[in-house]
Amino acid sequence: MPMSEEPQISTGPGWTTDGLPACTVGMDLLRRFQAVRPNDYAFLKVQDFADLGASAFDGILEWDAFTGHCATCEDCKERRSA
Repeated sequence: MPMSEEPQISTGPGWTTDGLPACTVGMDLLRRFQAVRPNDYAFLKVQDFADLGASAFDGILEWDAFTGHCATCEDCKERRSA
């Protein structure tokens, strides 16, 4: 099953369907981070998404792809500011 078909991720922060921190593309990128770096992903908390630029994960390719997308995606910006 392609990663983008499943709206929720299985571990880490617990989000409601309406409270996902990113759009479908952003969530796919976050799932890739989870797949490649499961130990790092397990440390994420919902509040870690308030300021993506202050993350301890900066410099990790998959995290940087996620935050780069979120910085330019209006849907992701709106979800995180809600």
